Amino acid sequence: MKRVVLLTALLCWGAQPLAAPAPVVDAAASGRTGDLNSRVDRLERQMQARNQSQLQLQQTLDQMQREISELRGQAENQAYQIEQMLERQRQLYQDLARLQSAPQGQVQAPASRATGGAVSSLSEADAYTQALNLATKERRFDDAIPAFRQFIEQYPQSSYTANAYYWLGQLLYNQGELGEAAQMFATVANDYPNSSKRSDSLLKQGLIADRQGDKATAQRFFKQVISEYGGSSAAKMAQKHLN
Repeated sequence: MKRVVLLTALLCWGAQPLAAPAPVVDAAASGRTGDLNSRVDRLERQMQARNQSQLQLQQTLDQMQREISELRGQAENQAYQIEQMLERQRQLYQDLARLQSAPQGQVQAPASRATGGAVSSLSEADAYTQALNLATKERRFDDAIPAFRQFIEQYPQSSYTANAYYWLGQLLYNQGELGEAAQMFATVANDYPNSSKRSDSLLKQGLIADRQGDKATAQRFFKQVISEYGGSSAAKMAQKHLN
């Protein structure tokens, strides 16, 4: 009887499935993986922060470059305006010196408040002096324009005629009469190649073309000024507009 019970117990025990062994976890390897991921995340955050800083720095540099360019342009424009003022003053002195060196009997004292219609009663030198004073000293531009027109009509072969055309063009340009002003400057540039005002007349033709939207013609005049009068104030201004 004891043998039967023992045999039965052995059979039951053999019929049970063998239990799978419990998995073994390497705690050290798991810790190293977590630490590596943390370091990668930290490096990515640092790179993103660095990229953002570099972007902000580049934007700041770009803004500074734009401001420097604007300041440089303003400085060049102011320098040109000063040079233009000095050049006009120098030309005015030259004109007055030529008038003073004229023969004593030729020059009469011009009337300080004569209108444009009174120019016809003056001598050649007086007529030009009168028109010039109206434009530069008294700043009576509305009277100076007909005064220069009258002078050109009455003295077309005068040594002052080229200057009269230039000043007439300048007055018309200041008043926005661009078409007629361009004609005056073109007369100086084309008919008076030895005039001291030819370079400025070419430049003014370029500026007028630029204001009228004719960029190709404007660039042609600017390049001509630079080619023929390199180093002059007019050439510097022409180069600025080309740039």
